[in-house]
Amino acid sequence: MRIAMTLMLDDRLRADFAVEGDWPLLVRHQVRWSEVDAYAHVNHTSYLEWYEDMRIRAMAEVGLELRADVAGPVLAKIEVEYHKPLHYRDEVLIGARVTGFRTSSFTMTYRSWKLGVGQVNRAEALCVMFVNTTGAKATVPEAAKPIWRERHGAKGG
Repeated sequence: MRIAMTLMLDDRLRADFAVEGDWPLLVRHQVRWSEVDAYAHVNHTSYLEWYEDMRIRAMAEVGLELRADVAGPVLAKIEVEYHKPLHYRDEVLIGARVTGFRTSSFTMTYRSWKLGVGQVNRAEALCVMFVNTTGAKATVPEAAKPIWRERHGAKGG
């Protein structure tokens, strides 16, 4: 995905993409040819890459530096539902939010909306904090918790 600025959800975006709920992390994206498979729709791996990019944005938002020698998120599980296909050059809004956290893990919810259509995809991921160079489990950064509570509506202690 091309690097794009995180958007604020305003009334126009909400109406154009039929977005429901609050989404603190949003990126507008036009589907690229390389994201489409032989069946002429966006391949499932493209959604996973989009969501990975959103996860990185969530980490940057709380000042987490992503390096192998510091604690960072490792995807432990992701569940994806596909409701409607996307195609080459479709205009898509990709959203993410942290919905909860525990001592060493957090959950994120993702959505994709097509311009003029509405939601086409949803996913939920469980991420665990690890130091990649040592394999040691780590804790969710304290600085992230109030930001995720206030901006994302996350639950956790």
